Amino acid sequence: MPAHHEKAAPKAQPAPAEALYQTLSLCRKAGKLVTGFDAVEQAAVQGKAWLVLYAADASSKTVRRMQQNVGDLVDVLPMPLKQEQLVPVSRKPAAVYAVVDRSLAALCAAKLEACQTLKNKEEISE
Repeated sequence: MPAHHEKAAPKAQPAPAEALYQTLSLCRKAGKLVTGFDAVEQAAVQGKAWLVLYAADASSKTVRRMQQNVGDLVDVLPMPLKQEQLVPVSRKPAAVYAVVDRSLAALCAAKLEACQTLKNKEEISE
């Protein structure tokens, strides 16, 4: 089959973690992603954050402090992505992120749920 026909094949769906990464990138490009502990905490306290996410390798102290400080205001959820993987989105290593747009937060939550669902299915099948 000639090479030019291969491009017509439907694009494979990205893996759930990649889809989440792409959605976070979209949030940043839209100016709706806040990064860094203090900025995320401030956005949540001001009622601007719809969702708070933290990197897979965030320290337990950072996670605990974020949950204590804003956990009653907004969902604080773990991501399967590490800080190093998120640098292209955040421009520098950051452990916590806030999405400050309702519909983008819902989209991130859906992508995150797909990651969790996949992880749970893998645990069940082992």
